[in-house]
Amino acid sequence: MLADLHAAAERIWEAASPAWPTLSLEVRPEIGSTNTELMNRGRQGELSPTLLAACRQTMGRGRQGRDWLSSPGDSLTFSLGLPLRLDEIPGGGSALSLAVGLAVAQALETGLQSLPDNPTAPAIGLKWPNDLWLHGRKLGGILIEASPAPGLDEGQRWVVIGIGLNIRLGQAPSGSAALQSAWPQAGGQALTAGLVWAWIAPRLLNQVRAFEQQGFAPLQAAYSQRDVLAGQTVGLWATPGQTPMSGHPPSDIGLAQGVSETGALLVHTDKGLQSWTAGEVSVRPQAHA
Repeated sequence: MLADLHAAAERIWEAASPAWPTLSLEVRPEIGSTNTELMNRGRQGELSPTLLAACRQTMGRGRQGRDWLSSPGDSLTFSLGLPLRLDEIPGGGSALSLAVGLAVAQALETGLQSLPDNPTAPAIGLKWPNDLWLHGRKLGGILIEASPAPGLDEGQRWVVIGIGLNIRLGQAPSGSAALQSAWPQAGGQALTAGLVWAWIAPRLLNQVRAFEQQGFAPLQAAYSQRDVLAGQTVGLWATPGQTPMSGHPPSDIGLAQGVSETGALLVHTDKGLQSWTAGEVSVRPQAHA
């Protein structure tokens, strides 16, 4: 797998270097967390845009501190660290997570459709605020972290975008989706972490740059076409310390009605139309009574 990722890094550099001449690409056989590594570098003033991938991640983290571990070949885990004027963009990190998810979904579908003799790929859905879904199951997730850092220009923050995708089910939690399960033949070509990384990284870089300049609004319509929550009854957990995983009942239930131009979740409840950002609420689809 290490050679696979190194070969992918070369392809990514060839595609991205004209627009990102200072981009650094690194591959590690094993690491605690790619996000933690790049966050620490930023706090130490190492601010060059960096893509960091690992064959194995032993202390990976998802949203709300959940573990995201990876074994060689079972998943793709990588992070992108770079300075961004995040606080100047409507929706900030919450909107960035949606833009990243859209870029990943589009890149995966384009890559799969490019394989020989590959049937039309089913749409990859997006579950607000940071999950990729396939056939109603979680395929991957996104973790956005941001921090002040020495040497940044005024208005900038050091931002790290972590992405994890299931290539094979392996040790993924029960009920997960994986690319190899959905496309076992893939036109006769093995789906590897390196191949998928080479599909995703160039589009991700382009999307992040466009997001910094234009925000989420130009992406709202494309996101809405993949929004798996839209039109669904959802539970909302807005009480601090209470989440779906903690066993507490939702603090409210309503009908999801898409996302706003700033990436906020729109839900119609008994209190009317409410708007939520990623740090304020957890959300899960609810079975109809």
